[in-house]
Amino acid sequence: MLPKNVADELRTGRTVEPAFYENVTLFFSDVVGFTNICSAIEAWDVIDLLNQLYTVMDYLAEKFDLYKVETIGDAYMCCS
Repeated sequence: MLPKNVADELRTGRTVEPAFYENVTLFFSDVVGFTNICSAIEAWDVIDLLNQLYTVMDYLAEKFDLYKVETIGDAYMCCS
């Protein structure tokens, strides 16, 4: 996943210079026991759980101007 401005530049065939940041914070999250939770509840309940979790995380990412890098299964990664 790339920032929108980088993706736009690449789509037009332009080169994008790397950016340097003095300080960077990476945030990784993971639901403890996710595999066990999935085996104990219905698939739609897993989807609902992840939807609720990601809705909150996306809200916080936007509120604090974080860049959401990736979500895979129950893992969430963002940076600032």
